[in-house]
Amino acid sequence: MKAQPERTCIACRRKGKKGELVRMTDSPAGVIIDYTEKLPGRGAYICPEKECIEKLLKPGGGGALSRALKRDVAPPVREVFYEELYGKIKRKVSALLGMARKAGLAEYGFDAALGAARKTPGGVMVVSDDLAENSRRRLLEKLNGDVSLIYNFSDKEALGAVIGSAPVGIIYVKPSDLSRSLAREMALLLKVSRG
Repeated sequence: MKAQPERTCIACRRKGKKGELVRMTDSPAGVIIDYTEKLPGRGAYICPEKECIEKLLKPGGGGALSRALKRDVAPPVREVFYEELYGKIKRKVSALLGMARKAGLAEYGFDAALGAARKTPGGVMVVSDDLAENSRRRLLEKLNGDVSLIYNFSDKEALGAVIGSAPVGIIYVKPSDLSRSLAREMALLLKVSRG
């Protein structure tokens, strides 16, 4: 297996594998987030940790970004940066859920998701923000309170749309590389939403 290239956070200097840091690049419109890491040009990387992002976004925080991009640039506007990053992560989560369904790794609906979680534990449970409180409580009881891999995401309508179904409140993604990627993105989404 080919080794992943390492990148360095411009704020804290921590090294991380290519997918662990957020890439930014310069464009005619200014600094933009290149979450898919496919845009051309010089890139700068930052940890998706609040401390690093805040260090980059504070007034005068563009120095490290300018050095990395080898051009004088202003740091992104705080609210715009968080909103853009949140949107990109949310799209990635939606894509991962869709891929899980196509790969046969997703079970949805209360009984099917719960049955899959019991049969193949260690996956990721995604519940809609508007799931009825009674259903949420029943789910936790049936899972014996294990909430380590339960994430809230969007509403039933949107959750159903990402897997090509009618509105759905619960999706379980069986243990796999996909579920690990999904857990990483969901954790990141939670961090960014608190920004």
